[in-house]
Amino acid sequence: MGRVVFKTVEADIDAGTHDERLYDKALNSWRSKLRRWLIPLVRAETPYIAKLQSNIRTPVLDHYFLWTANLGTHTFFMIFLPILIWFDSSQMAKSIACMAAFGVFTSGFVKDLVCLPRPLSPPVHRLSMSSSTSLEYGFPSTHSTNSVSAALFMISLACESHSSDSPLRVICIIGAFVYAASIVFGRIYCGMHSLTDVVGGAILAYFLYWVQWTFRTEFNSIFTADTVIPVIVAIVICLSLVGLHVCFMGVLIGVFPGGWLCHHSDYCTMGQETLALTQSTMLVAAFVVLSKLVLGVATLFIWRIVVKKTCYFILPPIYRAFNLPHRKFEIGAR
Repeated sequence: MGRVVFKTVEADIDAGTHDERLYDKALNSWRSKLRRWLIPLVRAETPYIAKLQSNIRTPVLDHYFLWTANLGTHTFFMIFLPILIWFDSSQMAKSIACMAAFGVFTSGFVKDLVCLPRPLSPPVHRLSMSSSTSLEYGFPSTHSTNSVSAALFMISLACESHSSDSPLRVICIIGAFVYAASIVFGRIYCGMHSLTDVVGGAILAYFLYWVQWTFRTEFNSIFTADTVIPVIVAIVICLSLVGLHVCFMGVLIGVFPGGWLCHHSDYCTMGQETLALTQSTMLVAAFVVLSKLVLGVATLFIWRIVVKKTCYFILPPIYRAFNLPHRKFEIGAR
């Protein structure tokens, strides 16, 4: 029996823009009907997005929204989420990591469910640092899902932790709003998503935020429990979903046991309590914080490079030995 290889698709056709008969044949009836109901909304917005770009685009705004879009990428979360955990003795960082993971997972699931395209280019100009974005469906916007859910969580945390007249509370709320608004509007400005996409992402974000905020006590109990059984259950659930989104399910498989072990380690807890450095001189405190950032981020990138090279070395012989199906990775999946 020959090796099973998935066929690639045409590289010049965006995701969701094939002949409608293909989707009618590939999708079951209710998915096909849902797609046919939603696609006119996305198509109708394309000329308005193109007109918006022609009226307000400037080099400054191009750079601003292009760079702020990176705040919703995997690389940003790979750096930002560990930093939160390093300097956070509470469970906030783990809650945001969980929301981001399920934001990517659920938005990706819905994207593959309805198979809606992004705004057509041309007439819309797409501004992106990634050449593979056209290989993904448009609805809902994952950037919007993650940014809005994180912003809502931070606002709720600020309102709970600080009094109404606290300047820090106001700063946190404004910062969270600017962060979410920049990314959500930037998705439309950059021609990467329609209004339908970002509204769908925002609705999904509110649902994820509500679940995480409402059940935060139960979620935190996973890490503070004396028994490791809740962690094992969480890992089993993540493993059952890892085939649908490898990246973030892998993150959670590390967060749950790592968070539980850290909570039960005096050394780890002491390392997280960076605010205790206020008893030291400002110079010592700054040196410790800077060292954690530089060494920590460097370790993340080194680990990523080493593991990636190792997998490229180990996995191909395993796939060949067991005749596992694979796709040539030069062309991304649609």
